[in-house]
Amino acid sequence: MSDLGDDWKECVLADFRRWLDDLPEDALDAEAPEPPECDLHDLFAEFAALRQEIRLQNREQSKAMRELGKAADSYETSARLARRREDDLEAFEKRVAREAENRCLHAALDIRDALLRGRDAAGALRDRPRLFRRPPRGLDAVVEGYEMALRRFDRMLSRFGVRPLPATGRPFDSRTMHALETRRADRLEDGMVVEELLGGFLRGDEVLRLAEVAVNRHDPKE
Repeated sequence: MSDLGDDWKECVLADFRRWLDDLPEDALDAEAPEPPECDLHDLFAEFAALRQEIRLQNREQSKAMRELGKAADSYETSARLARRREDDLEAFEKRVAREAENRCLHAALDIRDALLRGRDAAGALRDRPRLFRRPPRGLDAVVEGYEMALRRFDRMLSRFGVRPLPATGRPFDSRTMHALETRRADRLEDGMVVEELLGGFLRGDEVLRLAEVAVNRHDPKE
């Protein structure tokens, strides 16, 4: 085993000698280029320039961030203004729509008043005392027709949140009532509503139409 190991070493040495013999002479004499000398002044100058460049970059970045912040604030302000205007426009549209509905409801109330007067007149004609004559035929059907029309009107009004404003027998309230006349009714306290001359109506918490009433006054001079 030792003879085999020595032969292997001799072969390697022989190959190395042959490589050295074949190597050109100028390759051995050529001098490798020396690295450039390090100039500390230039190095410090490069570092100073690099630091200045970093400062400029940071300054520009800070400026860009400030401008971006201003743009973001401006956008947020514009967005808030746009939302506020949109809300105002929506509120305005709702107000206009409600006012238009109120006008139509006022016209419907006028028709209801006419139906109410027709019902009362037909009922009074039907119930008027007669000694020798019977009331005209069909008055019951006429009164029932008025009643049916009034019920339909009231159902339609209720769909819009409209309800009658009770007044008779209640204290006079200038916010919901308009006093057309005064009367004396000893059975009621002073300032109470004796009769409802024209019905008032509420729509939600809003007064759609004031009730026109007669108010009790014990002393007309007061």
